[in-house]
Amino acid sequence: MFGKDKRKFRRVTTLMPFEVRRVDPQKHENCKCRVSKDTIVLDDSTPPRVKDENLNHWLNMLNTKLDYLINLSTPKQNSSIFMAVEPLNISGSGMSLITKEGINIDDILEIKVVIQTYPAKILHLYGKVVRSEETPNRPGSYTLGVYFLDMNEEVRNEIVIFDFKKHKEKLIKSKCS
Repeated sequence: MFGKDKRKFRRVTTLMPFEVRRVDPQKHENCKCRVSKDTIVLDDSTPPRVKDENLNHWLNMLNTKLDYLINLSTPKQNSSIFMAVEPLNISGSGMSLITKEGINIDDILEIKVVIQTYPAKILHLYGKVVRSEETPNRPGSYTLGVYFLDMNEEVRNEIVIFDFKKHKEKLIKSKCS
C-alpha cells in the first residue's frame, strides 16, 4: 500500500488517447478487459507550435504529408480509429478521467486507452463509475473515478509496466533539474 490513501497500485497522470462509452448493464457480463495490438491509432489533434519558426514549418510539412499518407491508406485499413489525446490518471485497479458528458455513479463504462509503446497497444477496459463530479475550471466537463471490472493479469501488467515507465521518467527529469 502506498501513501495516505493506501492504494494497492501507484497511479500516473499522463496524456493518452482514449475514448469512453456506456455499456448496457445487462451486456456487461460478457465484457472482459483485453489488449489489442492490431489497430492503428490516429490522433486527430493539431500538433503544438514550437518557438523556432523554421522547425515549426518543417514539422507542419511532415505532419501534412503523414496525414495525406494516412488518408490514402485508411479506406483499405478497417482497423484504424481516431482518438483525441486527453489527460487521465491510471493505475492497475482504476482510473480518473474527464468527460464532456455527465455519467452516473454505478454506470458501467468501456474505456479504450492507447498505451504509447511500439507497436501501440489498445487496452479495452471495463469499469464501474465510483465518483462523478463537475470538473473545476472546465465548464461542461465531469471528472470520473472508475474502478476496473473483470481485469486480467495481462492487461494489469500492461498498465503497471506503463505506470512504472512514467514514474521512472519523472524521477530522471527531477534528478536532471
